[in-house]
Amino acid sequence: MRVLLVGVGGAGCRIVDSIYDHDINSPIRCTEGIAIDRDAEALDALPTLPRENRIFYQPLDPSQTAASLPSDLIVTKLQNLNPGDIDAIIVCAGLGGRLARGIQPLVRRVKESMFEPVFGLFTLPCAKEGDDILGLAADGLDSLLPEMDGIILFDNDLFPVVCPLEEGPKEPADGGIKKRITLRKTGKEIEDSPPGHSEMNTAIAKQINLLLHAGEAGDKPGMETGEVALDAGEILNTMKGMGCIAIGYARDTVPVTNPDIINRLRPATSSLQDSHQKAQRLVEIARRAIAEGMSIACDPSMAEKALILIAGPPHELSMRGYMTVRHWIDRSIRGQEVRSGDYPVKNTRYIAVLVILAGLENVTKINEIRRIRDTVKKSTGS
Repeated sequence: MRVLLVGVGGAGCRIVDSIYDHDINSPIRCTEGIAIDRDAEALDALPTLPRENRIFYQPLDPSQTAASLPSDLIVTKLQNLNPGDIDAIIVCAGLGGRLARGIQPLVRRVKESMFEPVFGLFTLPCAKEGDDILGLAADGLDSLLPEMDGIILFDNDLFPVVCPLEEGPKEPADGGIKKRITLRKTGKEIEDSPPGHSEMNTAIAKQINLLLHAGEAGDKPGMETGEVALDAGEILNTMKGMGCIAIGYARDTVPVTNPDIINRLRPATSSLQDSHQKAQRLVEIARRAIAEGMSIACDPSMAEKALILIAGPPHELSMRGYMTVRHWIDRSIRGQEVRSGDYPVKNTRYIAVLVILAGLENVTKINEIRRIRDTVKKSTGS
């Protein structure tokens, strides 16, 4: 699945940069992105995104609000980046941030000018950030749900999250966390993101990239094709028009072995037992993805649609386990549509399960920030 990314504000720009960074290190390119912020130093500190794709914007007209965005300029940039095979546009931001209020008019302008569906990928603030920020996040979510084709939510209160499947070692020795960055122009040192958020951005980026690349793997010469391959259309059909969306993720490490040699040495009974263990492991990983690895706490029975992706070394992917997981999710959601697929990845030490739950209703965190918003407005008389 090929997407254009739009980062709005500090959190959104860092998420886009992280997704882009992981994508350019992959054999299949799935993303192009732009970043918009009023903080020039934060834009300058982004490690990877091309400089021509960074938009520093502060309104000069006093009549413009601080949250306004240069929609026409953004649309022009997106059109120039679109080679004609883009499947969707994803706007990334932290809801409750100072520029989040400018996203609604931006989305309307993008939809007027481009044909691709527009999704949101938004983080919800922690409870400790205060009632005012939580209230702004509730307002932002309520204003954007009718405008967008779907919104993927990540709850900052659920961090730390488990890091997803990696295609070989790519992280630097320090775990990829750049605690301080020296700006090239001024020599000034700044933090590249609030403490802890670098790890969360990395986790988000790897999950999103896994999903995007799984939808493209079958089109790449020399790449392994899964027994049940996903494509971009299935991913879009799961999310489009579904309102609130959550992503669940979990993984296990697999032993570094040569499966061909082991299969020749093992007796048949051992092989049957190994097959059962692989199926059981896949089911257990999927249960962890739902129980512990959701991007926002939710009840699967409140989902209208679901998508399941299993990924890992081909010899570790159990179709029996895969079908068990699919039947379990199919029985768990309230809707009737469950899509699924496998993504064989040779150069990885992990087997992973990613689950999308779409069309969610009665999400506890959303209900809570709406209640806080209403309480604050009632107490202030606004």
